[in-house]
Amino acid sequence: QGALVALDPATGRVLALSGGWSFETSQFNRATQAMRQPGSSFKPYVYLAAMQAGISPSQRFLDAPFVIDQGAAGKWRPGNYNQSFSGPVPLRVALEKSLNLVTVRVADKVGMERIAQLAIGLGVVDDVPRVLPAALGAVETTVLRQAGGYGSFVAGGRRVTPSLIDSVQDR
Repeated sequence: QGALVALDPATGRVLALSGGWSFETSQFNRATQAMRQPGSSFKPYVYLAAMQAGISPSQRFLDAPFVIDQGAAGKWRPGNYNQSFSGPVPLRVALEKSLNLVTVRVADKVGMERIAQLAIGLGVVDDVPRVLPAALGAVETTVLRQAGGYGSFVAGGRRVTPSLIDSVQDR
């Protein structure tokens, strides 16, 4: 099972939507109903918030171990997918390579409140926990809402609201 949404970012019109393999097998629509964690696909909102805060795409951030002591909950040690470190990296390269440790540092600098307000404003989520793991996509959204959020990038920052129905008329 899977989900796909294709939309026109100029209008928000959904051009194609698939919420699963077979409606006969499962009526659950994974494109519109499944609340899932977007993971790294959430990172562009973090980087957009950083650029809106005046951080240049060429500004460097450290790609190195990051640890937060959470008291009784222990220590949080996020890592990069490939378990390696690159040292100082430009923001644009960090996004290109989807570097978790740089993303966490950027979120820490920009503030989770700014990132949350951006993601909420673009309609990607209803709420974002104001904790750093959320910057790595530990939030809940649907494929349809994520498509609208990405459509906003193409639309120059204007909120794109996906629409499935053009009009309703009677006789």
